Amino acid sequence: MYNRPISPHITIYAAQVSSLASVWHRISGLLLTFFAVFCSIYVQLIIYSNYNKYLLNYNLINNFLFPLYEILVLAFLFGVFYHALNGLKQIIWDLGFFMNQKFLFYFFLTVSFIVCVIILLLIFN
Repeated sequence: MYNRPISPHITIYAAQVSSLASVWHRISGLLLTFFAVFCSIYVQLIIYSNYNKYLLNYNLINNFLFPLYEILVLAFLFGVFYHALNGLKQIIWDLGFFMNQKFLFYFFLTVSFIVCVIILLLIFN
């Protein structure tokens, strides 16, 4: 019949603040899950290994991950604070308050600013 798609392609949609906030909320949740899983695996490696293996493990991780350590800490802090504050927004919406576009835009900017300030305070203190 006709050679048209059944639904519109994703490229015709404009990015909205609510969709971006939802995507970043999911990404931060995945990031936090990644950190929780691999930190628990690392703790298990420390607990069930003897001291020499722990030193070898510590030296390997220290040599390979130390340049990335500050980036990992920043990503973790961003994930924690963004996920918590965006979850607060979802709770407020579930209660039926502030469900308009103007609030969403200003809340997104405020959350971004607060997360950046908290991370900078934690870094420089």
